[in-house]
Amino acid sequence: MREAQMPENNGCHRLDKESLSPLELLRYEHLLAETLRGFLTELCLTNAGVVIAYINARQDSNIDDLVASSAELFIKPGQLHYARKAVIDSDWGLPPHVSIAMRLRHAELTVAFHVIFDDHTVGVHIDSIEFVRALGGGAENLARFETALATARISTH
Repeated sequence: MREAQMPENNGCHRLDKESLSPLELLRYEHLLAETLRGFLTELCLTNAGVVIAYINARQDSNIDDLVASSAELFIKPGQLHYARKAVIDSDWGLPPHVSIAMRLRHAELTVAFHVIFDDHTVGVHIDSIEFVRALGGGAENLARFETALATARISTH
């Protein structure tokens, strides 16, 4: 693994996707996707035309509301945020590819990622993870990530 510990000015320790092997990144993305499963399901139930219209018109407050209402049954309040960037890529006659930048903010870390929609799939792609405490080894970082995600979820019990 390449050197991953890069303290930023704000004291956080950043783990970039470039510092992880593809398999390591996939483990993080899988955990994030599982945590966001209910949110992603709710978001997919929203009319695609409405989402695309909000993005095209740069109606950030409407996208914020959409994210908040889709997350309210699954993620604790104040943890999941629209990062004020969304992109629609489309070619004539083909379904659009939509990417929405998001942040999951937890007391121990912040995850910057994109929710990706295309004609057949919905997924998450992590850009970076900022840990409050210094980075440890690969297994320790993954365990800390998993613990933070677990505490961000609303318990279904």
